[in-house]
Amino acid sequence: MGRLRFELDDHRRWSLWYYGDGAPVPLIRDAEIVTWLADRALGLTDLEDSTVGSRRPPGGDAIVVRGRAAGVWVEAEFLTAGAAEAPQAVVTVTVFPDRYLPSVKGIRFFQLPEAGVLGGPGPLVALVNGYHSLDPCRVVAVGAPEAAGLTSHGALGLTRATRGLAIAFDAGEPGEARVQLRPEGLEAASEWLPTRPLRPEGDASRMRLSFDPQGDGLTALRALFVPSSPVDQDRLAQAVAPAGWCSRQELAGSVSEADVVANTDFCAARFDRRFFRYVEVDDGYQRAAGAWDTNDKFPHGHAWLTDQIHAKGFKAGLWLAPFAVAERSGVPAEHPEWLLRDASGPVVCDTRESWGGAIYALDGAHPKVQQWLFDLARRVVRDWGYDYVRIDALRWATLGTGHYGGLTHAEAYRGGLGAIRDGLGTEAFLVGSAAPLQHAVGLVSGMRIAPDVAASWGGLQPAARAAGLRSFYQRSAWLDDPDCLVVRPPLSPAEAQAWASLVAVTGGLTFFSDNLPKLPPERLGLLQRTLPVAAVAGRPIDAAAVERDVAPAIVVGSDAFPLKGPWRFRTGDDAAYRAREFDEAAWETIPVPQRWNEAGHRDYTGFGWYRTRFSLPSLVPAKGVYLELGKIADADEAFLNGVKVGQTGDFPPGDRGASQAYRRYRVASETLNWGGDNVLALRVFGGGSGGGGGSGGLWSLHRDAPPRTWVVEGAPRWWTVVLVNWEDEPLATSLPLAALGIAGARFTAYDVWRDAPLADLKDAVAVTLEPRSALTLGVRPAAARPLVIGTTRHVVQGAIDVTEETWDAATRTLAAKATNLDQRAYGVTVAVPKGMRPGTCKADVPCTVRRLETGHAVIEWAAGGDGRDIKWELSFRSTTSARSTRSHE
Repeated sequence: MGRLRFELDDHRRWSLWYYGDGAPVPLIRDAEIVTWLADRALGLTDLEDSTVGSRRPPGGDAIVVRGRAAGVWVEAEFLTAGAAEAPQAVVTVTVFPDRYLPSVKGIRFFQLPEAGVLGGPGPLVALVNGYHSLDPCRVVAVGAPEAAGLTSHGALGLTRATRGLAIAFDAGEPGEARVQLRPEGLEAASEWLPTRPLRPEGDASRMRLSFDPQGDGLTALRALFVPSSPVDQDRLAQAVAPAGWCSRQELAGSVSEADVVANTDFCAARFDRRFFRYVEVDDGYQRAAGAWDTNDKFPHGHAWLTDQIHAKGFKAGLWLAPFAVAERSGVPAEHPEWLLRDASGPVVCDTRESWGGAIYALDGAHPKVQQWLFDLARRVVRDWGYDYVRIDALRWATLGTGHYGGLTHAEAYRGGLGAIRDGLGTEAFLVGSAAPLQHAVGLVSGMRIAPDVAASWGGLQPAARAAGLRSFYQRSAWLDDPDCLVVRPPLSPAEAQAWASLVAVTGGLTFFSDNLPKLPPERLGLLQRTLPVAAVAGRPIDAAAVERDVAPAIVVGSDAFPLKGPWRFRTGDDAAYRAREFDEAAWETIPVPQRWNEAGHRDYTGFGWYRTRFSLPSLVPAKGVYLELGKIADADEAFLNGVKVGQTGDFPPGDRGASQAYRRYRVASETLNWGGDNVLALRVFGGGSGGGGGSGGLWSLHRDAPPRTWVVEGAPRWWTVVLVNWEDEPLATSLPLAALGIAGARFTAYDVWRDAPLADLKDAVAVTLEPRSALTLGVRPAAARPLVIGTTRHVVQGAIDVTEETWDAATRTLAAKATNLDQRAYGVTVAVPKGMRPGTCKADVPCTVRRLETGHAVIEWAAGGDGRDIKWELSFRSTTSARSTRSHE
């Protein structure tokens, strides 16, 4: 690793350079720091009595600029840190009062053209982080039309060629930090919204940077988010991620007390309670938002239900939306002063009948609200008996135009979160959801970092993508929650295996959310192989790359024929609208993409139809033909020339993740009029549970495909690699092992789901993946001696059940200890070099040995274990000496 160095010019503009083996690399060039006061933008050159000095804090070197103007003192510290996985730097701007307490709007750290950031050849690519935890991330080229106006919140990853630069902002500061992409470049700032007076002791904002000279923006973010304290690093690395069942996905808001008890009983009979620890009750139990005691579907109440869960050996979890209070809860009427407001009065966040009507948001800055939140959290754990709490809809805590005491959105949000954390105590596990991310760090144990999944191939992909692009948070800020692990039909077995593999390699929260008593029995084994959750943080490969957007279009291979519109629209529903012959000329014209509430149909819930006409060239497609539409809220049916070609979601919507799914439908070539005119009709039901904000329609054209490759090192030099084909056609791929960070001459390979050895690998994995499937491999350096290459216990090889592996050359004996076993059948596959054959197996629990045609040995326990560790050893004999003896005879 090289080092970073700050430079200041005569105008107090700052630059950051990387000095390594080659030519210096400019990371930030000629940036100006500006403090926004109420009536003035104050730069460092505007300071009077200014000085430039240096400091040597532990572990780094700093340049300090200090001066006063406009009634304040401003200090800017430019620190470079040495001890880190990648070179890092910190820019801290502190504002102190001088004669009075002016209002502060925020701090701008830089505003630069694209060429002024991460200099070098090639386009600058940005990994844009969504505001709250359910907002998607984007990967775009800075300066491209689709990047204009995008804002990255709390963190940003930048890539140019093979170099990565990460930018992030600390939790606990007054502002909400963001980097905005503009046509003319990038602007990084911490905005104090709403504006507030400077505190007597001063205020500070801090921007941190990390550079990876041989990576990308995601690898740089991963290095930047490693905790500075070794104690915190060890704590998060060894943290046990919760695993269990929740009612959120299949049962959703219809869940009843009987459903929870039935699933609890099922789990007690089929899962290992050492590792399957939680049963979570999600949305649907409450009388109303803000009145969190149970409704008629849960007649015995919370304490009775947690007693049932605890009696089965599990911990109990509860979902809440603590900042939400609905009309029927009585809180808005009794305490109107607690509510967030804008110019028109109390802010209405949403209207949901199942939540109690119109929903308002509590002001987390109000002392009595903080006490109410504290008391609610204390009641949840002490009176109701829950051990785990998931708090949702946290983004509503930052609404409105002001907060009690003049605090900013960030301060009010963090104040409310802190009250909940204090009320729960130190033992309860706290998970955030729909949460602004920057200021949740340090207050939550886990964080939902992805949109809702759905039990469909398209419904898994947004969560899979988010798990990759937000993997830098995992075991650095908290434990990531990629959302539920669902494996039920209509997912195919291959699709379910793929999602189980991805959830397992993330090492994050693992909650099953099918209605398990109704789950096909053969799917149960997929869930069992993700337990216990491996203490890992899997890495996606090449996730920070820009993809080509083509929707809406007819796609044939690499050719795309855009559907340019105009798009006609009307509300209502009539089967005649699907027909090719129907005349839609009198319908209104609607923009695509855009939710229909933004196009004049505010608060409309129901059916809407889109129609557009297009021409195609004369050709006979040699490849598959697809209709690519984009993302639609909530459910849709697509008709080409009157023929139905695809559907996503139900009518009315019951698929919580359908609005995030990219619509890509296979089309029979004869359905289209090649060389002539065609008609697309799209029937949409919007504004339901999946639409978000009470809106519907064709709202996004971006596919946002998930990463195709993940890798995790479950044990030293024992990797699990997941290769996913997200397409509807077979995919031939050749992946260099070096791209996975795997170096060596030759490697063994093990197919995890088939429990079968594969041919040894040299420098690449070359395979053709079936459509909508994944290949999950165990990869380990080959050796001239027998060694374990895979087991049937867990998806993540080497992390769970094989320890103390030794080879005794004198006795030709391989020995190891199998840990964490349960009563399932268990097998260990061993690579056997040429010239050796397996002999007998000795173990604490009787085992058998089977020799494969490939020469590998499989040690098997038909009944698994009883939870105790099993020590085993397998002897080998030389086939060379045996042949030599026979020849002498």
